Amino acid sequence: MKKSISSTLFVILILIGFTASGFASDSPQPSVCHDKDAVCKEFETLVQNEQYTAAISKIDPKAAYSETTRQYIGKAYLGLAAAENNTPEQEEQYCRKALEYGAVQAYMGLYFVTVQKDPEAALGYLRQYVATKPRDSVPYVILGEAELAKNHYREADAFLRASKKVARANSPRVDWMLFKANYLLGNYEDAARMFESATASGQFDGQVKELASDVRFSGIGNRTEFKKFPQFTNTAARP
Repeated sequence: MKKSISSTLFVILILIGFTASGFASDSPQPSVCHDKDAVCKEFETLVQNEQYTAAISKIDPKAAYSETTRQYIGKAYLGLAAAENNTPEQEEQYCRKALEYGAVQAYMGLYFVTVQKDPEAALGYLRQYVATKPRDSVPYVILGEAELAKNHYREADAFLRASKKVARANSPRVDWMLFKANYLLGNYEDAARMFESATASGQFDGQVKELASDVRFSGIGNRTEFKKFPQFTNTAARP
C-alpha cells in the first residue's frame, strides 16, 4: 500500500505543477508572486528547490498570507506527504495540513491513506475533492467504478461522464464501464457507442465473453443496437 500512496501523491505533485525533479532546474523559474510580496517569494524559492521542511519551518500561524503564498505552503505539505519514508499517519497529517492551505489535491492522498481500512470514508474524501471541480479525471473514475460495483448505475454514469469531460480524451476502461452502466440503465444507443469505443482497443475480449454468464446482459445480441457487433454474432439467437 505504501508504494501506491507515494506514487499517487507524486502524480498529484505533477498535476499541480511540480516536475520530475521538483521545481529545481538550471534556469530560474519566473515568479508568480506579487513584486512586493517578499514572503511569497521566500516560500516560492524554498518549494522550487524542494526544501519543504525549511518552508514549513517558516510558517507563522498568526500571519495573514497572500493566496499565492498559501498555495506554496500547501505544495510544501504535499511535498512532505509524498516522501518515501513517511508512515501512513504522517502522510495523513501532512495531507490534512495541505488542505488547511487550500491544496485540495490532498484529498487524493487521504483517499489512498484511508481506502484499505475504511473504503467508504476514503470515497468520501474523493466526493469532497470532486466538489471542488478539479482538473483531474482520476477521482471521477474511482467514484464511478465504486458506484458501478454497488449497482448505482445512474451515479456511475454521471461520474464516468464527468471524467471524460475533464480528461478531454477517450479511455477504453472508462468507456467499458459506461457501456455497462448505460446498458443496465436501458440507454442502449449510448451503451452501444461506448461498447464500440471500448472494444476497438482489443482490451476487453475476455470481458465480452464473460457477459454471456451475466444474466443482466442476457439477450444483448438480440438487441438492434448490438446486432452489428461480431462479438455477438453467435449469441444473437440465444434468449
